[in-house]
Amino acid sequence: MSWGHILSKDLLTWKQASAEPALVPDQEYDQKGVFTGCWIPTVGSTDKTLRVVYSSVKQLPFHWSAPPYPRDAAGIAMAVSYDNGNSWKKMGQNPMLEGEPPNFLVTGFRDPYAAPWTLLDHVRDRPEPALYGLVSGGIEGAGPTTFLYEIQDGGVGDWKYIGPLVDIPQRFQPSKKWCGNFGMNWECTNFMTLRTESDARSFLIIGAEGDVEKDHVRGYEQGNKQLRTIRSQLWMSGSLTRTNNGVRFVFEHGGYLDHGPSYAANSFEDPVSGRRIVYGWIPEEDILPETARLKGWNGSLAIPRELFLLQIPNVQESPEYALSEMVCFESRTEKDGSTTLLTLGVRPIAEIARLRKGCGQKLKAETGMTLPILDAAVRRPLFETLSTVWELEATISIEQDCRTAGFHIRHDQDLSICTSVEFSHEAQTISVIREESNSDSTITKCPDAGPFNLFFLGSKSDTDEPQHEARSLGMEKLHLRIFSDGDILEVFANDRFALATMVYSGSAGKNMGYISAFATGGVNSASFENVTVWDGLNGGRTLFLNEA
Repeated sequence: MSWGHILSKDLLTWKQASAEPALVPDQEYDQKGVFTGCWIPTVGSTDKTLRVVYSSVKQLPFHWSAPPYPRDAAGIAMAVSYDNGNSWKKMGQNPMLEGEPPNFLVTGFRDPYAAPWTLLDHVRDRPEPALYGLVSGGIEGAGPTTFLYEIQDGGVGDWKYIGPLVDIPQRFQPSKKWCGNFGMNWECTNFMTLRTESDARSFLIIGAEGDVEKDHVRGYEQGNKQLRTIRSQLWMSGSLTRTNNGVRFVFEHGGYLDHGPSYAANSFEDPVSGRRIVYGWIPEEDILPETARLKGWNGSLAIPRELFLLQIPNVQESPEYALSEMVCFESRTEKDGSTTLLTLGVRPIAEIARLRKGCGQKLKAETGMTLPILDAAVRRPLFETLSTVWELEATISIEQDCRTAGFHIRHDQDLSICTSVEFSHEAQTISVIREESNSDSTITKCPDAGPFNLFFLGSKSDTDEPQHEARSLGMEKLHLRIFSDGDILEVFANDRFALATMVYSGSAGKNMGYISAFATGGVNSASFENVTVWDGLNGGRTLFLNEA
């Protein structure tokens, strides 16, 4: 494994810096691969040198499921650039770490992440800001974790070991519905503190490897279908606590960062805007290797996303959901008696909207269209797209007697080939249903899905007296953004749901660009208030880089 090198000034358009890899496995300490790493920000310095660290692999194979992990199979190495990132040189004192801490038998040790962490400085009573590093993995017989270091000399010195940051058991899953399984071993763990004007919360984003598959995937895979690697892209929030053995991040809330196969997310803080930007990788394990070779590439980067601390004010209890069971939300009672929910927010970066300006056609549906209608019709054709690179944005008002609502996309005239994006009010899920997305029997077409519900909201009462109940404003509306990009499909909802997957309908032939709205349940129980499609984004060319 080597590192390629691409450049962007706007996170939208990219160019290849060189046809040759920037970092290759050419040293004894990284002879088996230059694996995942990150950029190292400098602390308290005007030094313009750019630095990255990476997993320097000198022994393969290793995997958490095949113990024992070979001692010092992967360490940490650094490379620097003195010309604004155009060329890179490995440091003479490499490796920065030979391998894992000596007093543990680990299940993995790789994927360094480095950044300042002000809240951790406070917990450790440090008067000056420090730079901290994480290396992901797990402890054999104990559970997954990430190993915490302080990086000396502003990021250029030794990595001083502090201890394992998280202490949870194997296969930890506080809610089967609302939170993923935290597995047996971690990869690509990042830390961050996200803030609003009044609140601050610490988060970890985690690639969790394990042996507990999602029910809707496990129930589908059979016969000669391709089997996906069991892993999930998760997050947790919690508190930092000082202990006799270092520092611990104590779990309080958690959920899915992405509900599809997207994995290996890495993030950074944009120094210009202060936003937390995250990139993920969409692997392709649903097709045969021969199919991937014919395509010429396998896997892709997902749309860059912004992570933020989301607040949902004036949430009311309802028989339709139990807030106490939703571990992905922190529930807080305000002084006026109202309830505010806090969770990890996720949405496409705002720059993505710029791509609309150069689209081939803008399509807009009739305002206020309702379904199902009196004659029992549950579907209404809307548009025909001319490319496979488009964005759909919709606002849907859902009544309590609505069962499902959403869109059939990439379908032919009789829906014999069809992919559906479905919100189920009954099941409290959003799903991408791929069963009829193509006729190729060698492709695994399991659904990708995740938990999602709409809350009942109330306005603040006219008085500060807590005995006065808030006036009901009804159920919040469903806000969907769907991105089609060749084989890639990404779905976002209400700034708190993301799902990236692959849909292989491009080879089904012509006349495959139809989009229809649908709903089931009570008559007129779903009102499609606004539906707009921007077709031919980026001139109809794929938006982001594919991985060969």
